[in-house]
Amino acid sequence: MISAIVQFVRRYKTALVMGGVVVLYLIGSLVLVNGSGLYISPDETAAAHFVHRVSKTGLPSGPYSELAILLEDRVYPRSMVSVNGELLPGSFLGLPMLYGVVVALVDSWVMWILTPLLTVLAAFGLYRLVSRWRPGSVALLSAGLFLLHPAVWYYSARGLMHNVLFIDLLLIALWLFVVRPMKGILLNDILVGLLVVLAVMTRTSEVMWLGAAVVVLCVAYWRSFSWQRVGSLLAGGIIGLMLLFGMNTLVFGWPLTTGYTVGQIDTQSLDLAAGDALDAVEVLPFGFHPRNAWTHFLAYGAGMFWWLSLLAVIGLVLLVRSVSWKRWVAPVGVGLALSVWLVLMYGSWEIHDNPDPTVITMANSYVRYWLPMYVLSIPLIALVISKVRVGWIRYVLMIGLLCLNVYAVFFQGQDGLLSVRETLVRSEEIQLSVLAHVPGDGLVIVDRADKLFFPWREVMYPLRTDETYDAMPVVIDQGVPLYYYGITFPEEDFTYLHESRLKRMGLGIELVETYDEESLYRIFARETLLDGSE
Repeated sequence: MISAIVQFVRRYKTALVMGGVVVLYLIGSLVLVNGSGLYISPDETAAAHFVHRVSKTGLPSGPYSELAILLEDRVYPRSMVSVNGELLPGSFLGLPMLYGVVVALVDSWVMWILTPLLTVLAAFGLYRLVSRWRPGSVALLSAGLFLLHPAVWYYSARGLMHNVLFIDLLLIALWLFVVRPMKGILLNDILVGLLVVLAVMTRTSEVMWLGAAVVVLCVAYWRSFSWQRVGSLLAGGIIGLMLLFGMNTLVFGWPLTTGYTVGQIDTQSLDLAAGDALDAVEVLPFGFHPRNAWTHFLAYGAGMFWWLSLLAVIGLVLLVRSVSWKRWVAPVGVGLALSVWLVLMYGSWEIHDNPDPTVITMANSYVRYWLPMYVLSIPLIALVISKVRVGWIRYVLMIGLLCLNVYAVFFQGQDGLLSVRETLVRSEEIQLSVLAHVPGDGLVIVDRADKLFFPWREVMYPLRTDETYDAMPVVIDQGVPLYYYGITFPEEDFTYLHESRLKRMGLGIELVETYDEESLYRIFARETLLDGSE
């Protein structure tokens, strides 16, 4: 019996190892699943809301609130926009539309696993792609490293952010285009054209470099093109473009409009401190700031996953010094050009997703914006590992990489997935308590806590603006219960609000309950006090 097991393991060792990698990846990617419908970021909350709306109505847009119309579209959470009382995505339509259709066909629970499952398929596509140039261990290692790369793994667990989906669609399209697994079937190339446009629909901001990459691929593979294949690729692309332009028109009113241009851009979760970063330069929309870009690249592109960056550099040197280095001039050149583009484009932007701008964390937007760059480095890392001839050294190296990756994804800093899971557990407790205090028709003013209460209660943000203060008497006059949830006021700030700022407006504020460092307050009209003393 033992002998049979040993033989089985030896015979299917590779399949068993890859199966273990897939299981480990899937388990880790589902660590944030919860029954309360809570997410750690406003982007994920918005995506979940619009996925559900698409699954029920076929469109992400729809009427939200009469109060929003009354307050001139001031009632909406972050990562969304309100236009004439309709709540619209503050981003791109690809993920809500794709996942919404699947949820409509299956059930809402499938939303949690769609990104991980597509990523497993993309890993297989990457394996087949790398096998075309480096068959054997390099291809297998590339697939495994892709699944367990800290950035891919982390944002697979936060799969309602569209960055990993974008990578998955491109890898699957590239696999179909290069390997052509469905040989002789027109559907293969139709899917390629469709998937590329769906990737654009998922992250339209990447259209420039993606368009350049498509041109390069067409030039590189023009010998393999027939008129039939060209027609199939164009047919898929045209179908995708009809979907993209049609949905943008239905939702945003114009084929080329997105959630970033239809209304107010959400800047509450980002600190744009690059001076003239948001300028009129269309090629680099955040300006050209090479010093900023280099600093951010060192912190997030090279330093955050230093063990992988080091191996990638060694792999590049090995590749360039190989006998067949001329074969790699074009792909390496394209990869380096794309990396430089991404670093300059996004690195010029000063982004602080964390309230503490000095914190370097996986949850910072640079990590997800630079996912294509990380993925391009994976075959180089696999090449280095494959060059290690001593078996036990190779195993020690792979185990060490796995441990460092697991630490980075699950344990490192306040944004590690286990810490995020604890935050979600506490958030659910706070959510249940606040919703018990706030009536169903109530409005909650928030700074960053909209993700806790939307869509169960109407929300608006932030508190400290003249527009919000001007809206308070209107809300009260409509008979809508009004609350504020945020960082607990120091005594002097509370006194100022109650005895000065709000009092001049005929309003008052009272503490309802405190949760850790935050509190829920009720804002009321002074004449409603029982004793009438104010």
